[in-house]
Amino acid sequence: MRKILSGLSSSFTEKRRDNIGMKGNFPLPLIDSALRRKFFISHWIRIVIPCFIPLFILGTLAIVITNQYIRYNVEQSNANQLNQLNELAQVISSELDSLSLSFDKDPKITLKLKSLLSAPSFSYEDMEALFYLKNVLDVPANSKPYIHSISVYYENPYNRVLSSRDGLTLINRSDDTSWFERYNDLRSRQEEMITEVRKIDAYGFDHQSNHLVTIYKPFSYGYPGYHKGLIIMNVLPSYFEALFDYFNELPGRYFYIADKDGEPIMKSSGFSQYIPLPSKGDSQDAATSASLSRFEYADNLVNVKQVPRLQWNLISVVPKDSLYSLPRTIVYMTVILSLFSLLLSSVYALWITRRNYRQIAQIAGILESADRPAQPIPDIPSKINDVYEWIIKSILETFLEHKYVKIQLSERKTKMELLELKALQSQMNPHFLYNTLHSIYWKTLQLTGSPNDACRMIEQLSDLMEYAVRSKDDLVPLSMEIAHVQSFIDIQHSRFPGRFDVQWDIQQQAEACLVIKISLQPLIENSIHYGLESRDFLNIKVKCRMKGTNLQVTILDNGTGIPKERLEQIRASFHSESMQSDHVGLSNTSKRLSLQYGPASLLRILSKPGCATGITLTFPQAIEVNDAANK
Repeated sequence: MRKILSGLSSSFTEKRRDNIGMKGNFPLPLIDSALRRKFFISHWIRIVIPCFIPLFILGTLAIVITNQYIRYNVEQSNANQLNQLNELAQVISSELDSLSLSFDKDPKITLKLKSLLSAPSFSYEDMEALFYLKNVLDVPANSKPYIHSISVYYENPYNRVLSSRDGLTLINRSDDTSWFERYNDLRSRQEEMITEVRKIDAYGFDHQSNHLVTIYKPFSYGYPGYHKGLIIMNVLPSYFEALFDYFNELPGRYFYIADKDGEPIMKSSGFSQYIPLPSKGDSQDAATSASLSRFEYADNLVNVKQVPRLQWNLISVVPKDSLYSLPRTIVYMTVILSLFSLLLSSVYALWITRRNYRQIAQIAGILESADRPAQPIPDIPSKINDVYEWIIKSILETFLEHKYVKIQLSERKTKMELLELKALQSQMNPHFLYNTLHSIYWKTLQLTGSPNDACRMIEQLSDLMEYAVRSKDDLVPLSMEIAHVQSFIDIQHSRFPGRFDVQWDIQQQAEACLVIKISLQPLIENSIHYGLESRDFLNIKVKCRMKGTNLQVTILDNGTGIPKERLEQIRASFHSESMQSDHVGLSNTSKRLSLQYGPASLLRILSKPGCATGITLTFPQAIEVNDAANK
């Protein structure tokens, strides 16, 4: 920069010598193209490096952190969702256990149901017992949206079965008969619960069919391996499929439930391929619990949750492409932003170079204008962005300083005179009103010949005006403030006779406390103004109590209260600089408290719509004043 200014100065001197006697504007200094290129490269490097280094670091960290964060979140999401499915599977097995306690372990229910299945005819007592037993099946079947139906079968000569859908019926008349064809095979198996995928016809005249997952629980009667009956629970795969789709948050992700051999039992709508389950110990990641494992298969991240009692495998499959789509997007965006930053930096460097050349030329022009007083001086820059603008500003301020100071002094003098005039007017107007009220009082008394209500109201209003203007002190004793508030109340009683009442509850030691002058009257005026709009009779109570070193004055009224939204607006106006408010008295009193005692909130307003409103003012007191009052 020093070299440029030095070269500019010498060039300026030579040009000035060549142009002595010439009229018109001073010619711009000539700068060779080599210096322009050097200046441009310098600016470009200073702009590009600070842009690219943070962009590269931020892009790299974003890619790494996002990759790890997404993988972790997906794994946690898979674990949480599989745990939810596992809880649902546990609920199904619990339902079967509950039914087993009734129909396998309870001798009364077992014997009664067996007798009903084997009875040639039914009595009234049998029908009541049958109604009760069917209700035991109906409760879980109708209350659980994932259960299609529940049936209980004991071996009987009539091949009868108790079903939640058909009641007590013959097997060959039921819609669901395929399980009975495999009964001998089912009762010979040793599993506690057996799962099978089946398809049943809805009705004989309907060609539609229901795909169901059936869970069998054989009865044991205390003899392992020998079963005399079983519970058949038909589960709706559609419920699980809808749940799978609800869990699906990533593109390409799918869930399915497989049996112990890995064959799919229920699967989500996006199911694409069968995942062979590894043997125990083959999973690549440590299990988060005894039955949760993770492994990778064919560019997929697979999570498996085992349900031992049902011999189910809950499987979540997430393609790696969906895991890394966001990091790839970040890479593309980083490259695009880098190219855009390179282009923008080049444009910005070119703009700065041209601007600096214009500023150097402007400096030379300002120096030339010093010899030509008639030539106008350019405007002073409002902002200083670089050294060139600082030089220009310094030169212009030197030229204009003397005139600027004179203008400032003249303006300041004018403002002071205006403020003094306004102060005189503000003092004159209240005294004028006060004196005029006294004149009206005596004129009214002269015309009527005796004191009357009008005279009393004028006298009370005069007292209020005198109280407002006679003292410059902002703090007055509470007793004085109350006396003048009472004058205001008497005036309002004349306006609204018999419509409101004000009760005073004043602690004796509080009367000597100092309060801000004319701080209670605006609040009582608000209570009367807004309370009488909706009440035929208004009660106002004023309580004055000492709380430590503070005097608290609370004004309560039984008006209609303030709506919640309006109350929030009033509280917000306490901290606003604007005086445009429907509750100027509240806002003005709050600001006066803050100016007198500090920024703490010393005005608190509570209101219950349709019931009441309470306003509490806090006046901090000096310790010696409180001690004197206590004495």
